[in-house]
Amino acid sequence: MKLALSTTIADIDSFSAKNLGIPVVDLMKKSGEAVADTVRKRVPLGTSVVILAGKGNNGGDGYAAAVELLKEYSVTVYDVFSKGQKTSAGKHFLELYKSLGGAVVNYQATEQINSHIKNAGCIVDAIFGTGFTGDMPQDLLPLAITVREAVGAHKIAIDVPLGINADNGCVNSFVFSVEATVALSYIKPGILSYPARAYVGEIVYASLGLPNDVIEQNFDFKYELVDEDFAAVNLPKRELNSSKGSFGKLLVIAGSERYHGAAHLALEAALRGGVGYVSYLGISTLVNELRQKFPEAIYKESRPIELLTDDEISEICKLSSANDATLIGSGSDNTEGLLRLTKALIDTEGGALILDADAINALSSLGADTAAGILKAAKREIILTPHPLEFARLLGIDVATVQLNRLDTAVKFAKRNKLCLVLKGAGTVVTDGSNVIINSSGSSSLAKAGSGDVLAGFLSAMIAQKSNPVLISSALSVYIHASAADALASEYSDYGVTPSDLPRQIARQILLVQKHMQK
Repeated sequence: MKLALSTTIADIDSFSAKNLGIPVVDLMKKSGEAVADTVRKRVPLGTSVVILAGKGNNGGDGYAAAVELLKEYSVTVYDVFSKGQKTSAGKHFLELYKSLGGAVVNYQATEQINSHIKNAGCIVDAIFGTGFTGDMPQDLLPLAITVREAVGAHKIAIDVPLGINADNGCVNSFVFSVEATVALSYIKPGILSYPARAYVGEIVYASLGLPNDVIEQNFDFKYELVDEDFAAVNLPKRELNSSKGSFGKLLVIAGSERYHGAAHLALEAALRGGVGYVSYLGISTLVNELRQKFPEAIYKESRPIELLTDDEISEICKLSSANDATLIGSGSDNTEGLLRLTKALIDTEGGALILDADAINALSSLGADTAAGILKAAKREIILTPHPLEFARLLGIDVATVQLNRLDTAVKFAKRNKLCLVLKGAGTVVTDGSNVIINSSGSSSLAKAGSGDVLAGFLSAMIAQKSNPVLISSALSVYIHASAADALASEYSDYGVTPSDLPRQIARQILLVQKHMQK
């Protein structure tokens, strides 16, 4: 599903009116209907409904909703800025609402007004919507506090709740949680990304009847949501007359004397990912373990990474160059030897290089500027798969800053360093700096050591097949991996899923996507 930035929404409204013959007033009417329908599904008839209306199109949507609700509920609209409506469509619904006997009250932070809002059965936020960019008048603080304290009210936001930036998901101190957010025409990326995602409740999508296929031919959408349809469109089809040579070669460099489990998890996930050849390079004890468990792989023994000579590193780089993708870092142990090998691989021409976990930590030890310089000068495609703490180390900032600015921080880093970044976590962000894909699947069942090793192996296998650009392969892998966890959680609970469960379930999820493709 395509996601639209706030500026794109304004352009779509204009395009719809000028080129499609759909005036803004018609879109606003459908918006009001969608909001009213959301209220009806949650709020008993006859309940007191308060609509907080701003002066722009979001406020106009609020008045359109008020028109729809007036006969079934006790509706009061508070004009938050005492400015009425500045658009002709908004004025139309304001006057229509008043002509039907609807009450409009200029908002003031009096005890009586705040008490009325606080005790309402439903509060509809139609204040800013996509118009909020982070700055808000301080005199709105009493209203925000009042809404927060209305603990018994059903709270519904139109497009974007107060205090949330629609484009990047950053939140203001005014923010409050709502039960549902009615996303109009297109979902905005900010409400899908944390920290904002924690405040928006259920996202109710209302297309407003727009011809999305026509719109998407005329606008460049840089943001997208990974869902079942995305997976069905982008999962590569496998021809019956193909061979193992058709599906690429992957080299996995994972695990260490300290971390055997990471190698097991990453290798099995890679083998379940459909790549034609999987080679594993590691210490003899791990090679012996894995060979017994996974005879399908090709094995090459190596001395511990921290003991590798320059000649041995050169040989590994040659081996990597002969593969379509190489994964390094999962459970590799952060040593000076790993740093030397990682830098050498980055500086070697060849297939895509996926840097996970300790490979990222090793680069981070050089400092943010030096690490960035190495990545920017890479001679091959680079894909990084950090969790927020690893990403924070790489940037030389604290993890809280990363989590408060996930979208912006990820996009800027990927663009500046010319790579593909998979920033893991709730609502995983996949970006190459120009395009951004946000994952829709996953739960706390993945919050366990080893889940990332499985993702790294599976993602690397998908990339090695070279059926899609690395951005698409990465996003597809993230979705299937997290969907597998969701399916397991429905059987075992979020508590009971283990990373070892994931590789086989990933194979089952691929089958489900293939079946969806046939519909």
